[in-house]
Amino acid sequence: MKEVNDILIQIQNGKTKPVYIFDGEEPFYIDALVEAFENTFLQPHEKDFNFRVFFGKDALWNDIVNECRSFPVFASKRLVILKEASQLKDFEQLENYLKSPAESTLLVIAYKYKKVDGRGSLGKYIKSSAAKSHIEYVTFDKIKDAKLQDWILQYTIKHNIKLSATNAALLATYLGNDLQKIANELEKVSINIKEGEEITEELIEKYIGISKEYNVFQFPKAIIERNTVLTYKIVAYYIANPKEAPMVVITAMLYNEFCKLYKYHYAKNLPQAEAAKAIGIAPFFIKEYQQAAQVYNLTQTKKAIGLLYKYNLHSIGVDIADNNMTMLKELSFKLLSL
Repeated sequence: MKEVNDILIQIQNGKTKPVYIFDGEEPFYIDALVEAFENTFLQPHEKDFNFRVFFGKDALWNDIVNECRSFPVFASKRLVILKEASQLKDFEQLENYLKSPAESTLLVIAYKYKKVDGRGSLGKYIKSSAAKSHIEYVTFDKIKDAKLQDWILQYTIKHNIKLSATNAALLATYLGNDLQKIANELEKVSINIKEGEEITEELIEKYIGISKEYNVFQFPKAIIERNTVLTYKIVAYYIANPKEAPMVVITAMLYNEFCKLYKYHYAKNLPQAEAAKAIGIAPFFIKEYQQAAQVYNLTQTKKAIGLLYKYNLHSIGVDIADNNMTMLKELSFKLLSL
């Protein structure tokens, strides 16, 4: 990510600003940057007298300001980090300091899981042109699902991990957009294999617990491809392991897949990149919907959506007495028979 790389270069070159504020719903980059400041901004012998960490829940704003105004001891700079900044009472009281920060202190504010309120005076100031000379303010939003596979591939390249695009898609589908979880799982596999060895489907299943054939993410794919044999293999597996197949989750995921297919029917004449954007998927997946459109025409897709709406109501107990596994077999048969 460009903003992250730019800041890392600033640290490396010793050309930092007095204040860094990181906010947003994606904690992965915020944690990485805070760690970079902690580990590299000061020399080990400088930290004893010039490094302080505050936690918003327990800190007082005036103590933070006083610490920032203190002079460094046997060093040219001080480092003050405010973690959990969103929990700091009277956060707005930091505004006066942010307008005129000490040149000898670097203040890092980690405002994770939400954004600084842009309606307040402080929020307006840190976004203003007047603040840009001495404040680096970056918001990290959650990565969109359509970009997740590419993120995984870029991450593996950066960390010398061999992973195919297909298996990156598998991880993206199963793990979702929790970047730290993805990074942790990839590290877990990497330390258990030889250097340079590719992470295969078998290794993913062994160390992460994802089975490409038998998980709730592969089941919709089997249905939408009208793969009867695989569908009933997965259904049989779920009957034997009912806790791994929450009906409400399955119907929701199938509904989502058929809604995307419905959108594709109206976007199929667009260039692939534009069609993928219209559906809300990565271009890598567009071929799956091209193939699915050959299997389920527009009329069948509409019927599938109606059927899934009905079974979703059944899954939460509306007008039905059957158990989930009976409903799953019935739903699978009806979808494959459209």
